[in-house]
Amino acid sequence: MEETLKQEIVELIKGNTNQDSIELGDTKNGKIKVYLNFDDEIYCVTKLRKAIKILIDNRKNIYES
Repeated sequence: MEETLKQEIVELIKGNTNQDSIELGDTKNGKIKVYLNFDDEIYCVTKLRKAIKILIDNRKNIYES
């Protein structure tokens, strides 16, 4: 069990060492920061599309709060 836990920790560290980020939007219409791994293009595109949808869907709430 201890070896399995050690391997999981190593994998988590590897996953976080190559983490890139991109900021979408602007201060007028709202911003969102997305953390990605640019080496995995399919993952990045999917995650960016979701982030853009969230930003657009919630843009009106930025000024109503």
